[in-house]
Amino acid sequence: MVSGDVLIPRLREFYREMDAVYRAASEQVGFTCVGCDGTKCCTVDVTLHTFIEMFYLRRGFNTLDISRQLTVLGRCRAIVQAKEDDPFGEAYRNSVCALNFDGLCCLYEYRPMICRLAGIPHIIQRPDGKVIESCGCSRYENDNFDISCAAKIDRTVFYRKMAEIEIQVVRAAGKRTKSRTVAETLGVEDPDNCFP
Repeated sequence: MVSGDVLIPRLREFYREMDAVYRAASEQVGFTCVGCDGTKCCTVDVTLHTFIEMFYLRRGFNTLDISRQLTVLGRCRAIVQAKEDDPFGEAYRNSVCALNFDGLCCLYEYRPMICRLAGIPHIIQRPDGKVIESCGCSRYENDNFDISCAAKIDRTVFYRKMAEIEIQVVRAAGKRTKSRTVAETLGVEDPDNCFP
């Protein structure tokens, strides 16, 4: 049986590798998020596609004091309600992540892969071999316009490693995990909990 106690150390090590690559790329061009209010990257209810990241985020949530948990839950439930009311409406589309407090993530250590890689230009090689390129965040592009191509992270290896971890979960559970946003992961009961 696969358990969180087995997979969490593997995920943490994977995150450390990812953070090192990100740090090197950002240092290469002198990019920093210091002073950013987070609304450029955090004005979305990020979708998580793997159970292990949902599980780890919930584990982090449980480390918060009860007052902060209640605030996050309230925000999550408001975001989920806005999405249910109108997923294309202003209330949902302009929601700032429920974990953003004064421009900082209250679960920074537990943040998902997509948040760890945000900001820096990147490439992804699809299974069919096609390479997709994407720019950095608007702050990166504005601050580093003349050198914006100098630091590109190849996310392909990270997506593959995350898939390897998730495949273990799928095999153990006998089913795939439904994608959920951060707000849904923390603010809605988890019917897919497959860890003991």
